[in-house]
Amino acid sequence: MAELENFEQMQIRREKAAQLQAAGIDPYGESFVRTHTSAEILGNFEQLEGSHVVVAGRIMAIRGHGKACFIVLADKEGQIQIYLKVDELGEEAFSQMKLWDIGDIIGVSGEVFRTKRGEISIKAQKVTFLTKCLRPLPEKWHGLTDVELRYRQRYLDLIVNPQVKDAFIIRSKMISAIRAFLDGQGFLEVETPTLHTIAGGAAARPFITHHNALNIDLYMRIALELHLKRLIVGGMERVYEIGRVFRNEGISIRHNPEFTLLELYQAYSDYQGMMELMENMVSSVAKQVLGSDTVQYQGTEICFAPPWRRMTMFEAIRQYTGIDFNQIADDEAARAAAQSIGLTPDADMSRGNVINLIFEEKVEEHLVEPTFIMDYPIEISPLVKRKHDDANFVYRFEAFVYGRELANAYSELNDPIDQRQRFEKQMEQRAKGDEEANETDEDFLRALEYGMPPTGGLGMGIDRLVMYFTDSPSIRDVILFPTLKPLKEAHTAHEASARAEETADDINAAPEKIDFSKVEIEPLFKDFVDFETFSKSDFRAVKVLACEAVPKSKKLLKFTLDDGTGENRTILSGIHAYYEPEELVGKTCIAITNLPPRPMMGIESCGMLLSAVHTEEGQEKLHLLMVDNHIPAGAKLY
Repeated sequence: MAELENFEQMQIRREKAAQLQAAGIDPYGESFVRTHTSAEILGNFEQLEGSHVVVAGRIMAIRGHGKACFIVLADKEGQIQIYLKVDELGEEAFSQMKLWDIGDIIGVSGEVFRTKRGEISIKAQKVTFLTKCLRPLPEKWHGLTDVELRYRQRYLDLIVNPQVKDAFIIRSKMISAIRAFLDGQGFLEVETPTLHTIAGGAAARPFITHHNALNIDLYMRIALELHLKRLIVGGMERVYEIGRVFRNEGISIRHNPEFTLLELYQAYSDYQGMMELMENMVSSVAKQVLGSDTVQYQGTEICFAPPWRRMTMFEAIRQYTGIDFNQIADDEAARAAAQSIGLTPDADMSRGNVINLIFEEKVEEHLVEPTFIMDYPIEISPLVKRKHDDANFVYRFEAFVYGRELANAYSELNDPIDQRQRFEKQMEQRAKGDEEANETDEDFLRALEYGMPPTGGLGMGIDRLVMYFTDSPSIRDVILFPTLKPLKEAHTAHEASARAEETADDINAAPEKIDFSKVEIEPLFKDFVDFETFSKSDFRAVKVLACEAVPKSKKLLKFTLDDGTGENRTILSGIHAYYEPEELVGKTCIAITNLPPRPMMGIESCGMLLSAVHTEEGQEKLHLLMVDNHIPAGAKLY
């Protein structure tokens, strides 16, 4: 019905556009020169009162009063009221207002004044029609509230929710301030290839494309690292790049397949130098962009002023779990320690990988204030210099804020023999099925063999820092056009017209007939369950806040759910064969919430999502139970 109504309104607007054209007015006009913005007029009323100004913008409201009319005009800096009167414009020009709609774009020249009610306005003396809006904007009081639609149609989001652009203004200023800071430190901004012959520099699955002329597959870059370090070898001692990288992984409130990364490298420095540089940079940029290096993020105060807290990974694990890895020397004892706190390490997991598992699952969430976690296991750090006092660990830190990784930095490995051995171990892991393990990059090894000076390197997620600066809960709120699964929709006016007519014809038609003749279901249970036992199962409506594929699992999806309690719930479900994670974000599902936590792939799954399963022509079919989004999170099922 809504689609039919929109189609009818679009037809009316098209007719108005045709009437404007018939009257000699181009509904899609030429360039227009304005003298002021709304903010400049509102902020300088005393100087501009009585002056002639020229403004332009989109009509957001129309209030008619016979031979006078008020409209609200929106431009890039805000809104201002326009007063139109037949005596000023003339009968012919004033009568053309009946062909205007909310959403149209006009130019206005007139006199600045204050109304009897005290509102600063412009008394229109001439109006120039600039652009006809053919689609109706969302109605005033409810606006554009569908979160997924806001991301899909960001242009509409920016029109009806003008506060949204504030985050992107801060983003732009933040990136400019980062550039200015690094330029001031003697760094040179460079550009490196986006298409790589080897996916290297990070542990991530790449996107693959094909070069027709060369007839070779290429990878979209997953990191900036290896090319930038080649430049250090070449004598460019301080370099940085801010650019897009692409990782073929899950989508969540913290992950988007393409994101913006800052990587920088400084010859003759190390990871200690990178800590000092990073904390000074973030504090300086925050002060410049926000006026303070203390921000409020999701109700928590975060102070970016240096010095940030520094802890080794061992110290952090001991503080938050009580496990002292200084007393645990072998793989088997490490796995037993993980099991003692409810984790399920793989049977062949090494001590270093167990340490990282415990840290990720039991420690990260506690690191709210800006914190540097130092000295990582060598197994998960193939490009980092070994510690001199313990060759099982490396000179590496990650910066954490609000329980999330913000940056990663190394004392870079510059020993080509050691680097080759690390690559070989990574290739062994790749042969065992680890798609994220690094491939051997022979050209990078060749570069190292010419000699790279001791170097400190830092990588920081731009999007995540913008989230902190703008108090944005989701990474999609700080990326103008986040990656979303495409919808099937009409692409032409003809298709839209046909579908609207079809909708009108089918409103009272019989529902679709579905053929269940080939469906097989499991036999119903013969054993009864007494009501008291059944009633102890707590079935609740849950909202999917985020969904992502579990690394190294082909079946599991990790759901972050709102269950109405105010604390997010994690549930793992083996339904990746039937759904892509991004298509489930924002859905309302049904879960049993009082099952005991169950460790799966080192992650505790707290409950079970309900699905309907049947067999059809020998193949298992599954449908995740999804219900009306009007049902609130936590609603109990009876």
